[in-house]
Amino acid sequence: MLGASIYILLPTADEILIHPTLGLFLSYGLNLPYLEGVLISVILYRALGCACMAVALITGGKPAYFKLKESLIKKKFNLFSR
Repeated sequence: MLGASIYILLPTADEILIHPTLGLFLSYGLNLPYLEGVLISVILYRALGCACMAVALITGGKPAYFKLKESLIKKKFNLFSR
């Protein structure tokens, strides 16, 4: 999930094709002007990237936080035991 979110959130060259194509489909499907379809596609694409980032941080963030906390507690007790 983290890899997908980073790929979506960082600007890449393939967005030159993604947004106009998705905007075209949205403009036909929702009967919108083409420019609004492209704008909606950009918003949806970035929102998907943010959602993937949130899921990655929620699912993988807690175990990493607990491991870091355990490591810091062990180091703290090692300093006082000398």
